[in-house]
Amino acid sequence: MNTPVGADAEFIALVNSEHVGAIAAAAMIVGNFSVAEEIAQDVFERAYGRWPKIRDLDRPGAWIRRAVINQAISTTRRNQNERKALRRVETSQVIDLNPAWHSTDFELWEAVAELPTNQATALVLHYGADLSIDVVATEMGLSTFAVKSLLHRARARLRESQLLKEESR
Repeated sequence: MNTPVGADAEFIALVNSEHVGAIAAAAMIVGNFSVAEEIAQDVFERAYGRWPKIRDLDRPGAWIRRAVINQAISTTRRNQNERKALRRVETSQVIDLNPAWHSTDFELWEAVAELPTNQATALVLHYGADLSIDVVATEMGLSTFAVKSLLHRARARLRESQLLKEESR
């Protein structure tokens, strides 16, 4: 068996270090682990095709996280738009092809996707990818105070929606 060297070894190291966090971040947004895995896989596939440019970035992992978050938000918005369209043309015989979207957790992910992009990003990076506030600040190009403020405002908005009942007790 050949051991990868050079660029392939660097890419494999990036995948190994970012894979779990990428799936967690996507799962927090889309609310579905299988979809999150697909999103992460798609992003890593795109990254491999662009690896010569991405590996020269200061933080290739940041590119991965940003791409995962963007794709997860796009997926959620696309699914929301599809559901809205279905409701508009709803008949008595509408068949729901994906009952997982109706889990109670989905309401939370839908609410996260409705947050301003910077608030959703801060939530996903901090809670989903399990990054410290300092690292989130670096990733987003903000101060730690700004990230704390974004997290506070995002949690408050979610609480207002009565989706984080545990936190408000």
